[in-house]
Amino acid sequence: MDVFMAIETRRSIRKYRDAQIPEDLLKRILEAARLAPSAANRQPWAMVVVQDPERKRRLARACSGFDYVSGCAVFIVCFGDKRQKWCQVDGAIAMEHVALTAWENGIGSCWIGQFNEDHLKSIIRIPPEWEIIACMTLGYPNETPARRPRKNLDDLVYREVYTPHPGSPEL
Repeated sequence: MDVFMAIETRRSIRKYRDAQIPEDLLKRILEAARLAPSAANRQPWAMVVVQDPERKRRLARACSGFDYVSGCAVFIVCFGDKRQKWCQVDGAIAMEHVALTAWENGIGSCWIGQFNEDHLKSIIRIPPEWEIIACMTLGYPNETPARRPRKNLDDLVYREVYTPHPGSPEL
């Protein structure tokens, strides 16, 4: 699968088969994150990879009770050094590398941005000076979600200057 096809076909997966991700494939997925670009190559993020079923149940409670967190094969928490201006962007780029590499290899994912940060930090022992950027579930899909509608390219991209279309916000 090429990159564009992975981007075009990837969907958020919230139902997973009861199957573990082989360690060599998980390492490849995490290696994709490591290779992500970052501002001034600072790489101001890190990840905690959780596979323990009991810890995933606790993390599910910290993530607004999302049951699929406890049903995934792997739960990833990406966190960053909030003193670094671009840590959120850099961490998000790394996480998208994870999502696309996973999908290329038949592994589904779902971004999670709704969580109780202090609760998450206490479960996986992240120090207070770091901030959680995002979380993600990984696992073999047990569903095939339909394609969701997207805005037209002309509603999102402007050439040279912003020229509002009818109904677009004024700047």
